[in-house]
Amino acid sequence: MLFNFSRNAIAFALLLTLGFGCTEPTVSVMPQKIFFNTSDGVVIVGNLYQAGSERFAIYLHMMPSTKEGWDALATKLASEQQVTGLAIDERGHGESTMNGTLNYQTFTEEQQQAKILDVEAAFGYLKTLGATEENTVVIGGSIGANLAIWFMTRHPQMKKAIALSPGLLYRGVSTDDKIIHLHDGQRVLLVASDDDSHGAYEGVQKLHELNPSQTEMILFSGVGHAETMLEKQADLTERIITWLY
Repeated sequence: MLFNFSRNAIAFALLLTLGFGCTEPTVSVMPQKIFFNTSDGVVIVGNLYQAGSERFAIYLHMMPSTKEGWDALATKLASEQQVTGLAIDERGHGESTMNGTLNYQTFTEEQQQAKILDVEAAFGYLKTLGATEENTVVIGGSIGANLAIWFMTRHPQMKKAIALSPGLLYRGVSTDDKIIHLHDGQRVLLVASDDDSHGAYEGVQKLHELNPSQTEMILFSGVGHAETMLEKQADLTERIITWLY
């Protein structure tokens, strides 16, 4: 009897190993560092989360963060939703400083606005992997959220964007004049927390008021600003995934 139990246990273990009767295991996705140039000659460094599929995402960080701030979300979307993601260091941040010659802390408003060229270059890179406006989403936090909204207005066939703690105006990058010019079929998820010290809580409500038919608003309490909300609000990642897909 003991022999039979052991044999059955071994057989069951083998079945588990082979995956019979189990859900498909999550595949770990390790980011690959990549480099590409913007149209004005800035070298941008990014982390590519390659999923080998026809879904794509661009991740745009807040200040003073870097591309690594998106690692948890980008890894989850790549491994569980097969979304190939590209998180970039915007110019002047992280590794995109042109050997220390660019520093976001000294940027003029015009230099901050030029970050839109970083987003365009990121999209250009993803196009080489099969990205199109229709199968790409853009996800941003703080000034990255403002850039995400702006980027949508430049790409009429892009369907969805996530804006975590967007403001009406961050360092010269405005949204109130952009949200009203979303194209037909475009939608933006606006997310903010009431303890945000950058005005995003009020900003999100104003942006939704300006374009209620093409925006959806999620308001939280006490979970901070931009990407930090992903850490402090346990269900936010799943709500983002549900909204996107």
